[in-house]
Amino acid sequence: MALFRATPLMLSLAAAWPAFAEELPQSLETVQVTAHRTEKPLAETAPNASVISRHKLDDRLIRDISDAAKYEPGVEVASDPNRRGNAGWTIRGIDGNRILMLIDGERLPEAYAGGGNGNGAISGRDFVELETLRAIDIVKGPTSSLYGSDAIGGVIGYRTKAVDDFVPEETGVGGSVKTFGSTADNSWGGSAALGVKGERADAMLIYTHRNGHEIDNRGSNDSSGSARTTPNPQNWHSDNVLAKLGYKLAPQQRLELTLEHFRRDTDTNLLNTLYPASIDRRSGRLKPALQAQTAADRIQRDRVSLGWEGKSLGPFERLSAKLYQQKLDNADDSLEQYGNGSRTASDYGFEQTIRGLSLEAEHRFAALSAEHQLLWGADLSRTDTSRPRMKTQYLANGSSNNVIGGETFPSKTFPDSTSDRIGLFIQDEMKFGNGIALSPSLRWDHYKMTTQPDQAYANSGGQPVPSFQDGAFSPKLGLSIPFAEHYTGFAQLSSGFRAPPFDDANMAFVNRTYGYQVIANPNLKSETSRGVELGLKGKWDSFDFGLTAYANRYRDFIEQQSLGMQGGLLTFQYQNIGRVDIKGAEARAGWRFAPGWQTNAAIAYAHGENLDDNTPLASVSPLSAVLGLRYDQARFGGEALLRAAVRNSRVPAVSSLQNPSAQSQAFEAPGYATLDLTAYWKPAKQTVVRAGVFNVFDRKYWKAADVRGLAAGDATLERYTQPGRNVGASVEYQF
Repeated sequence: MALFRATPLMLSLAAAWPAFAEELPQSLETVQVTAHRTEKPLAETAPNASVISRHKLDDRLIRDISDAAKYEPGVEVASDPNRRGNAGWTIRGIDGNRILMLIDGERLPEAYAGGGNGNGAISGRDFVELETLRAIDIVKGPTSSLYGSDAIGGVIGYRTKAVDDFVPEETGVGGSVKTFGSTADNSWGGSAALGVKGERADAMLIYTHRNGHEIDNRGSNDSSGSARTTPNPQNWHSDNVLAKLGYKLAPQQRLELTLEHFRRDTDTNLLNTLYPASIDRRSGRLKPALQAQTAADRIQRDRVSLGWEGKSLGPFERLSAKLYQQKLDNADDSLEQYGNGSRTASDYGFEQTIRGLSLEAEHRFAALSAEHQLLWGADLSRTDTSRPRMKTQYLANGSSNNVIGGETFPSKTFPDSTSDRIGLFIQDEMKFGNGIALSPSLRWDHYKMTTQPDQAYANSGGQPVPSFQDGAFSPKLGLSIPFAEHYTGFAQLSSGFRAPPFDDANMAFVNRTYGYQVIANPNLKSETSRGVELGLKGKWDSFDFGLTAYANRYRDFIEQQSLGMQGGLLTFQYQNIGRVDIKGAEARAGWRFAPGWQTNAAIAYAHGENLDDNTPLASVSPLSAVLGLRYDQARFGGEALLRAAVRNSRVPAVSSLQNPSAQSQAFEAPGYATLDLTAYWKPAKQTVVRAGVFNVFDRKYWKAADVRGLAAGDATLERYTQPGRNVGASVEYQF
């Protein structure tokens, strides 16, 4: 109630702000890199690209990728509230490993869902510390012409900070210290950065630490067991270190070494999994009570890269080469304690190492009555992936065994896999004298995956898994036409290509005790897409807008399908399901209607259909919109953001895992509208205090991405609700 009593005072202050306003420093134009593999002003980029800038991450007190996505209509991050947390990005209804993720142009590791729902991904893709970022680039739609396989649904490009962000002068020292906290997960943390810059050498170091607990929700059942809807008790902490060392080999040549370490440890008391003793229906034996289950999860990502860049070297406007390695080490361990005195310890892992080399060359020249920006290069990478699993049962009499639930351990759900990628690309942006720009691009990719079966894989059934290789050309044609002084029209024809990843192609697993198996499919084909996009941008001194309409058709989508009973086992297999259509429209506008004041709005609509059986795509989100009102001046400012979504009425029926032919009505996430308020204050030139109140009116709501596959009658739906009213704050000092 105090918040509502304070509202008139807040409105009075808002009305008075212009009287105290000071002249703001001129802001730099936001730059989009990922959409073109080279720097380009966002105003010249098609409407399908957007940027979450550093000032947005700071001023909106964004904690993680789920927060980063919530103000981008048509973009979501699915989360598992029970244990796993954030899974990964969904763009225009495409999610998982169909979205390519990059950090400073380097491939990031993939997600692994273990054959299940991506919301509870065993190894998700939330392993980037946002405090290290300059910006997040979001490119929507197929982008394989520049980035190859895995960019079939779009690209998330993380750009980390550089020494210039702390030391803008030619020589000197600079840095920052920041602390932050949030009641949404009772988290707190801090970050410290230091940059040193000399005539030829520079260095930068950023360290960030976070502590937190379970994310709050609107659940009301606090019992121990499957009916629980309040969050499981959870403690987590994370550490991230980013270091960059730069050296000027010559005035136009730079060498940069980047080192990064990220680690998050999460301990969870899985109260929602507990159950009393019962009679097992299959065997008729007494099933002991599960009295306690705890989880200890770890995600660790390490990367090292060495890059060289030269500018204005003979015929080259820019020439660069980068050698990098990304290594992901994920552990999802648990300990179960039963009423008969036995214990079961699980030690599972997911490991992926990516080694890559990228080469880029850029030329600028005039020919054929046009100014050309020619970009060409190559991407080469090798990815090694493994899923080791170990489980040990300790009996009350002191003995132990490794044959549990019909499985022999150690085991692997797929054999160790190696994926080799070779990509060659070329793009020519031609700008004619009348302002028309034509951008053809073409990429050729070759993909090969081989397996290395071992005894652990043999313990899981040891089905033979063939090697896979494929290649594809991915063309794209872009056109922009300025007209009537303020408008620019955009048109784009694009294509996408995605080879079957390690889990879809190689998943082969048998569990006779529980009566199911996953069999390999030697006939899998690569997924492909074709898309068309039309856009319009307008820009005036005080107003700008962007409109886009798109239609993408995906062929040979890979999904897990039920084959019914085979050999007495319920059998599943990854198959190419055929054709999927996703169509939609998006709009964005900004109006600077008074000194320091601006309002922004964005809306997104998508319609997805599985054309094989004419059913809706569960991954496509309902119509959503964001409306913002912002005030900025040199000493203080603030923003009000209204987020809204309509009811998710286009969802497919839910099938039972035990009986896929039995279907029930899916839960339709209700429509909602929430209000977030943030403000900042600069008590001194080098100090910024930020604070925010989120979900001001304490609304109870669900994200559509979190409730995919849940039945309308599920008694635990409240478990998936978002936090109620919560607050966040940060204090930053720059020197």
